[in-house]
Amino acid sequence: MANSNGTPVGTMVCGSNQPTQDTQCLTRKVTFVIYCAPRDDHGLNPMYTALYGQDATHTGVTSSESYLTNLPCVLVDADSGKVIYPYEGSHLKTYNLGPAAQSSGLHDGSRKVHTFPPINIPNDVKRIALHIANDAYEAHRNFQLFPWTIPDVAHSKVHIYEMRADLQDRFSSENNLGSTPEENSIVAKPGSTTEYFGYLNGDLWLKISHEFTTDEITRLCPPETLSRSISGGSGQNGTTSQSVTIDWATTLQPIYNAGAGSRSMGAFSVQISELGITLRFAARAVANAINTSTRTTVQQALKRTSPRAFAAILKAAWRLNISTVDLSSSWRPMLGSRLHKMGVGLDVSEIVDSAENIDFRIHNHSPVDRNHPFPTSAGGQKLAKLYQELRGDGEVEANQVYTPWLQWIQPHDDHMHITVKYE
Repeated sequence: MANSNGTPVGTMVCGSNQPTQDTQCLTRKVTFVIYCAPRDDHGLNPMYTALYGQDATHTGVTSSESYLTNLPCVLVDADSGKVIYPYEGSHLKTYNLGPAAQSSGLHDGSRKVHTFPPINIPNDVKRIALHIANDAYEAHRNFQLFPWTIPDVAHSKVHIYEMRADLQDRFSSENNLGSTPEENSIVAKPGSTTEYFGYLNGDLWLKISHEFTTDEITRLCPPETLSRSISGGSGQNGTTSQSVTIDWATTLQPIYNAGAGSRSMGAFSVQISELGITLRFAARAVANAINTSTRTTVQQALKRTSPRAFAAILKAAWRLNISTVDLSSSWRPMLGSRLHKMGVGLDVSEIVDSAENIDFRIHNHSPVDRNHPFPTSAGGQKLAKLYQELRGDGEVEANQVYTPWLQWIQPHDDHMHITVKYE
C-alpha cells in the first residue's frame, strides 16, 4: 500500500494461504525551515550594529538579502547515502526550494524563509543529512550537511539559521536558544521535544560549496581556438583576422592562484597574458565570503567560481578588444540568489578598450533607464556588443545576462550579471 507520492504507508495481509506483503510503516516526519541571512548594512541588523556600531568594514550581506529560491537539495540516509527525498519514483533528481516567505521576528532584521514540505522518514533510517547547492548533484555529494539522529517523535521541525559566524553567540542569547551548537550540528530548542535548530554559517558554506579542480576546468572548458577581426588591417573593409588557441586550464590558473592565504578585501588585479586582458577585482569583491566566515580566503572564494564564468567574459572581451574588465563579485555564499552561491554568477562593473579610449562604468542614470536600450555613447555600444557576445555563448544562460538597461531585474543597476551553466 502506498500513498500519493509512492511511499509505503502500512502492511498488507492477504487471505488464507496468500502471501503477506510487508512494507514500511512511516510514522516519523521532518520539516526543515531555512531562515536566510539578513542584511547587515545601513543599520538594518541590530545584532551587527551592537557588535560593530556603524563600522561598515565587516559588513558582508549588503544590497540584496540572501534567498534560496530554486536551490537544489536532497535529503539522504546519512549512513547509506540513499536518497530519502525527493521520493523514489518521483523522477526528480533534486528538490528545488520554492519561493521565500518573509520573517522579521528574530532580533536581527528581516529574513527570507524557505520551508521544506514534511518529509516521511522510513523506519529503518536512523540518521539523515542534507546535500544542498552544487553538492546536491549526484556527481558531487561530498559533504553531509547537518547529519542528525532522528528522534522518536511523530513530527520534528528543524530550524536552520543562515548566520554570520561572528554573530552566532549573540543570536543564541537574544533568541533564547541556549548555547551555540557545534558546527554542522542540530540540537533541541530549549524546552521543546519536537523543535530543533542549527546554524548555516560562512564556514559551512565553504565546505558545502564546490571547489573547481584543474581536471574540471579542462572538462568544463576544453581547449579552443578563438577568432576576431581587428581594424586597421589590409583585409576587406580595412580589417584583418586574428586567432589564438587557448588551453583554459593554463589560462585560468592566474585567477585560481590569486589570494592564497589572504583574507584581504582590498582590490587586486590578475593578468591573463595569453589574451592580453587584465581582470580587476574591486575592493570588497569577496567581502561576503570573508565577513560571514572565520577562515575563508580570497583564493578559496575564487576557486568556487565556475571556470565557465571566467572563460565566458574573457572570450567575449577578447573578441571585442576589451583590455580590462572590472569584476565586483563572484562566489558569494550568503548574499543574493542561488546563482552566486553555486559559483555560476559573475558581476562586471566596468570595461576598458584602451585602443578606442573607452572606459565605461556600468551604471544607469536612474530607474527610467531600466529595460531600455543601451546608451548610444561609444561605451554604451561597446557594452551592447558585449551583451550580445555573452548571450550567444553556448555555456552562458542567455536569459540570465542582466544589465542596468536591457534584461534588468532588481538589483542590477550598477553591474552586468552573467550566469553560466551548472553542469
